[in-house]
Amino acid sequence: MTQHSSSPAPPSDVMISLQQLTKDFGTGKPAVDSLDLEIPRGEIVVLVGSSGCGKTTTMKMINRIIEPTSGRVVLDGVDVTGSDPDELRRRIGYVIQQIGLFPHMTIAQNIATVPQLLGWSKARARERVDELLDMVGMDAARYRGRYPKELSGGQRQRVGVARALAGDPDVMLMDEPFGAIDPITRDRLQNEFLRVQSEVRKTIVFVTHDIDEAIKMGDRIAILQEGAHVAQYATPEEILTSPANDFVADFIGSGASLKRLNLSRVRDIQLQEWPTVREDTPIPEAMNVIRDSGRSAALVLDAHGRPRTWVSPTDLNRAGERHLGELGSPAGAIVAPHSTLNDALNEMVTANYSVAIVTDSRGSYQGVVDIDAINESIRNLRAAHIETQRSAIPTGSQDDAAVHDAGSPYAEDLP
Repeated sequence: MTQHSSSPAPPSDVMISLQQLTKDFGTGKPAVDSLDLEIPRGEIVVLVGSSGCGKTTTMKMINRIIEPTSGRVVLDGVDVTGSDPDELRRRIGYVIQQIGLFPHMTIAQNIATVPQLLGWSKARARERVDELLDMVGMDAARYRGRYPKELSGGQRQRVGVARALAGDPDVMLMDEPFGAIDPITRDRLQNEFLRVQSEVRKTIVFVTHDIDEAIKMGDRIAILQEGAHVAQYATPEEILTSPANDFVADFIGSGASLKRLNLSRVRDIQLQEWPTVREDTPIPEAMNVIRDSGRSAALVLDAHGRPRTWVSPTDLNRAGERHLGELGSPAGAIVAPHSTLNDALNEMVTANYSVAIVTDSRGSYQGVVDIDAINESIRNLRAAHIETQRSAIPTGSQDDAAVHDAGSPYAEDLP
């Protein structure tokens, strides 16, 4: 099969160029064998592959934690293969799965490590710490003086990201950064990081073994085989719709259109309405809202429009002397506009009323995503894929389209 990978970026848009990069540990077979790869400025490029394919070794050669056996690393047009490795590392943010925070230092001191090495003033470093804590969703006044042992795993990972951003590097390396976090926290951290990246636009090399994470996080994905040989280097959509060979197709696995839900964002679809009431609404009025809507419950919002609880007629009938804000069940399954449809679907599975609640950056209610919206998105993705495949068939061969569609990676996903 012909490889459908992205065209190389113009030289001015290349931030990192790996040229014939090789690492031989003396085992008889190079861990990385003559790798050529161009990483565009301001993009997340994900290196993905099975264990032992050379993806982490490749990453560590970029900041020279591991020295290349041969080849070149060119950073922003400058060959850094022979430069001072300590100076190089100060220009590159680094986030690892184990996080690596210094346990004897406060959160502020951990984040300020690189700014101090760069000679920043205390005032400037302190301002940067507070800015970054706010950026990763942690209140600076509450957390700057704490120690790593006082934080949850997800909070420590956020601090790790903040520390990597502290010196305002042009490049970040992220080695399985969310791998040790539970699935729910991992989804939220991924979304939070994508939000931050939309603001800072760093050039990021991201290593993972998880193709679903690669699809969600990457602007481009390099699927690596043994020796860091590139099986395909392309956008997530290109890899899902046009895998370069059987190795890539097998690595992606089944359920291609469901994986494409990681490419679609909540903000891209039409949100559905749901009956809402304020927490100071009288009980009889809330009952009327539910009855008139035809729904089985209403969503209670606080004075700022933020979701509080779900209330059903049964809850209202048992209210007694309690007011509306004290009734019902917590309003969980909350997603942001930049969350993927896959995130919304995951939240929906365990939600009280089979919908995901969408809130803005202030936490205010915007609408809901329901299963019908997810199904419609899948149908649209499949239709677009079929149309793309048909348009690639030479004129006069359109009769073969139905057979081609039957073999589509989307065929197993929908009736």
